[in-house]
Amino acid sequence: MVLISAWLYFSDQNAARSAKQAGEQGNAALELVLGPVQNFKQIIGDEQSQNLALEALADRGKRDDLQAYLVSRMPAIEGVEVYGREELDELDPDDIGPNGFAVMDMALSVIEGKRSLMQVHGVLQPPRLYDAVALNRDEETVGVMLVAADPSFVTDEFDLDVSELGFVRLAQYNGRQPALGLKQFGNPELAGEFPERIAVPGTAFRVEYPQARLVEFFSLRRLVFALVAGFLFIMAALSLYRVNARRSAAGPDQAAVVRSSEDALPPPEDDADAGFTEEPEIEQPESKAPAPPESPEDEAVTAAPPAMHLHYDIAERRRQKEAEHEPVELKEEIFRAYDIRGVIDKTLDSTVAEQIGQAVGSEVLDRNAGPVVVARDGRLSGPFLMKGMIKGLISTGCDVIDLGAVSTGVLYYAAHEFAKGSAVMITGSHNPPDYNGFKIMIGSDTLHGDAIKGLFQRIVKGKLASGEGQVERRNVVKDYILRIKEDVKVERPLRVVLDCGNGIGGVCGPDVLRALGVEVLPLYDEVDGRFPNHHPDPSEPENLQDLIESVRLMDADIGLALDGDADRLGVVTLAGNIIFPDRVLMLFALDTLARVPGATILFDVKCTGHLADVIRQAGGNPVMYKTGHSLMKAKMKEVGAPFAGEMSGHFFFGERWYGVDDGIYAAARLLEILGGTDTPPEAILNALPTSFSTPELKVQMEEGENHAFVEALKDAVVSGAQTGSSFEGAEFNTIDGLRADFDDGWGLVRASNTTPVLVVRFDAESEVALERIKTLFRRKISDLNPDLELPF
Repeated sequence: MVLISAWLYFSDQNAARSAKQAGEQGNAALELVLGPVQNFKQIIGDEQSQNLALEALADRGKRDDLQAYLVSRMPAIEGVEVYGREELDELDPDDIGPNGFAVMDMALSVIEGKRSLMQVHGVLQPPRLYDAVALNRDEETVGVMLVAADPSFVTDEFDLDVSELGFVRLAQYNGRQPALGLKQFGNPELAGEFPERIAVPGTAFRVEYPQARLVEFFSLRRLVFALVAGFLFIMAALSLYRVNARRSAAGPDQAAVVRSSEDALPPPEDDADAGFTEEPEIEQPESKAPAPPESPEDEAVTAAPPAMHLHYDIAERRRQKEAEHEPVELKEEIFRAYDIRGVIDKTLDSTVAEQIGQAVGSEVLDRNAGPVVVARDGRLSGPFLMKGMIKGLISTGCDVIDLGAVSTGVLYYAAHEFAKGSAVMITGSHNPPDYNGFKIMIGSDTLHGDAIKGLFQRIVKGKLASGEGQVERRNVVKDYILRIKEDVKVERPLRVVLDCGNGIGGVCGPDVLRALGVEVLPLYDEVDGRFPNHHPDPSEPENLQDLIESVRLMDADIGLALDGDADRLGVVTLAGNIIFPDRVLMLFALDTLARVPGATILFDVKCTGHLADVIRQAGGNPVMYKTGHSLMKAKMKEVGAPFAGEMSGHFFFGERWYGVDDGIYAAARLLEILGGTDTPPEAILNALPTSFSTPELKVQMEEGENHAFVEALKDAVVSGAQTGSSFEGAEFNTIDGLRADFDDGWGLVRASNTTPVLVVRFDAESEVALERIKTLFRRKISDLNPDLELPF
């Protein structure tokens, strides 16, 4: 046993050397791929390609000249297409082909100023490689060139001796999708569940090989352990005690997040379904050729589609798509308390968007508050709603600044810096994918209540202006990042996992935090309006589970989450605790009051009772108000509050910022606070006053029923309290729904203004008090409607 232990120790002396050799061989494998990748990108991005592509953009007949040039430079290229900005707005992913969403994502990323990631689309048979290049004229991106090629020009070069490494693989990772194997050599079992990965810059590819860290088992600490184990073994043998050892295989962690050395993609998520599933291998050495089809029908099914699926009449296809459903009739129900929101093809379409644009443009002109800044989030309905909105705006004579697809915070920034505070954000926020809508600001006032209803009346009464407005396309993302970098200082490096939830925050959220010196580990930062990984609502605990696991596995200081349009923020700690926004609000309030003593701090009816106490103790003036981003911003102006916040995760900064809700800026301000001390973020957040509370609970109802129900509940509860039959000792706040405050806790029921649900929350000093208050509300709600399914 002693000899074995000594052998273990001396083996450890080779660990560093083995790790170095493995790294060198991995880099050698990387170089094999990097050469052809860089050559390909240089060819499709050279001056001649740009000139020919711009000519093809103006004259489709010249597309063949472009393709001929590219093929002459690289025979592997099989297809090319060019699109202008307006054409992309009309493009329907379903019409492109089975890889339509992936192609659209590449094109839109390039149009919005992000670099393209070369990738193989395995859904095609045989698989094809795609890349995209921005087409620029006078320093403005006017279109995009999409190129398809046979991936063999990359895989053929990936040929090496693996006698020392034992295994190497070229694979592709796209978010949570299964790994797509491109080519491999050796024994895959040697890689284990967690191989080393090196990113191939400018691509979604990774070079994988076995971890050299596995030999770190043979360390001095292991030697001591082995000696002790050996001694115990001998003693056990001498005592003649026979032990039957049972071995159990420990399964791999099903949510492992593997760090990448390249920030081009977020770290891939490896789980039982997605981690290392061997999806269709493009090339396997010594593999057998597939059997020929048995019948003409089989051949038709398996035949490869054209390399590029983008040749069709866009305008005609748009007309066909719009003819597939009856035009949506404008309905007053979509004009809600603090924005306009509806369901695509039921209450919203491009025609409705155009009508609303006419009303907004007319109102802007009446107030002399133009131009209007317009942007959209990443929802699939965004492009055609934005087109309709802009068409309506300019039809009134109102000018437009088109930002493209960016977060709500970027829109607000541009509206204040480059316009007179007028803006329209096309977004469904945290609502399901089939929802969309409009957040509207005119002259720095976010419309709500009667102002929103007034737009509907303008349309109905025909009080619409007429003219010819102009559209200016502008990319302000770099300016936005610089503005935050100048304002926010993070004094010490922090490691942060940022979950963008496949929302529009992925466009610049990680880049903002990197600009502050933060190590960012992005999660789901690929913009995808289908939200394939989880719903983009950080107020729901189930939507934070991947973030919690990622923070733990990456040993991050903190985890942050954005909603669909990135105007809300969620927070989790290393220990996996969700810090509800009303507690985060305490931290922001204390920070603000340190610079603005005695200030008024606003918060909504869903916030904990501890919040008011914290604000008072810091010398501030706490004011509770209605829920709603536009309502809160209006109240901030009314009372001159430098800061406000909501339980939903909206944080409004008037001091140092524009008095608007921006989840990305809020994340930066939070990191500034946490990075301003040596105290671990977990300790700072855990020190905030807490209680026994629920998250926001939602009770589903039919459209329009929730408001009437809340009014009935208020009448029943308040009258019952007056007669002493229920809710004794409660103080009622009916500014927004019904909030009943007791000495040891409170409960709230209010009607959502965005979806047909009741929003319920409870908070108390003890579990006993929490259950008592829940029971009071449960009984009263059930008395009014026993058929409701209550989540508490």
